[in-house]
Amino acid sequence: MATNAMLGYLSSQSPTYNKVFRTAIQLGVAGQRLGASMTAPLQPVDHAPGSYVLQVLRSPVAPISGPTLHDVVPPCEPNQALVFEPEGEAVSSVFYFPGCASERIYGDISLAALHVLLELKVRVVLPPPFMCCGFPAHVNARVDLRSQTVLRDTIIFSQIRDMFSYLSFDACVITCGTCREGLEMMEADKLFGGRIVDVASYANERGLTLDGPPSEGLLYHAPCHDSLDGKASEVLAKLGGFGKVSAVPHCCSEAGTLALSRPDISDSMLHRKREALAEAKDGQKGPVTVLTNCPSCVQGLGRNRGQGIVPQHLTVAVAERMSGKGWLEKVRAQVAKAHAVNF
Repeated sequence: MATNAMLGYLSSQSPTYNKVFRTAIQLGVAGQRLGASMTAPLQPVDHAPGSYVLQVLRSPVAPISGPTLHDVVPPCEPNQALVFEPEGEAVSSVFYFPGCASERIYGDISLAALHVLLELKVRVVLPPPFMCCGFPAHVNARVDLRSQTVLRDTIIFSQIRDMFSYLSFDACVITCGTCREGLEMMEADKLFGGRIVDVASYANERGLTLDGPPSEGLLYHAPCHDSLDGKASEVLAKLGGFGKVSAVPHCCSEAGTLALSRPDISDSMLHRKREALAEAKDGQKGPVTVLTNCPSCVQGLGRNRGQGIVPQHLTVAVAERMSGKGWLEKVRAQVAKAHAVNF
């Protein structure tokens, strides 16, 4: 339940700690899904208010997907950064901050980002494992925790920048709009290229065009914290390969920790979104893919899988269009060559 935001509270960088925590989250998600199934007959009709427990179990969350990023890439200690080199000569260098959800919950998102960047001949510097931008603590008024997170991040970012002083960073790349806002507040852009940019926008800048016939019947969900600044249609048009993509209005309902703190409000938002999705499907049969550029929204939209909705992060969709269904195996081979650098 709002696992991506809850994970943001963690400041530990211990791989063992995070594996234990991820296992706990997996069990929690499985328990919530089982509870949602078992309590379905007890849920009030017409989505009327009920007990807090029933509200929390009203709609099943999506399962956690695949391994974490650091289950796939080479080992990296808290005082190390990983460097990923493309085949041939690198045309530019970027710092990639994956964030909690792209790194721990939906590892395929961060792997897709690395694949896209490496295919574009971009050198990627990755920070130590399991860092948080501090934004979840900020919006939940956890002032001390956010201060500790910002201090730790600022020190680590500065050390990484000093270690790689011989590199000219082109950008700080992200796959999460919330992370962008968190990094902007700590002025990480001043260290890495003067800007924080979504990986899809960066791919546009590097001239990426996707080949093959356009997909049909795709929908798009714009996150509340939009790292594409409302320009997703322009980005998709420049990338090509996606055909006509119809936007679907309204919040996905996850809204950080709202789905946990106020499941009654979240549930109302979910059904408003569900109605909009049903209208956008316009009678399409079978599963319909909804693109978005936010890991939290992937989770929120995943609550609609029973209605034939398949959420997909835009970065994963781009990686799949670039290298086909086997892109994940290809990126595993690419990232295995990374090397750790002490700072």
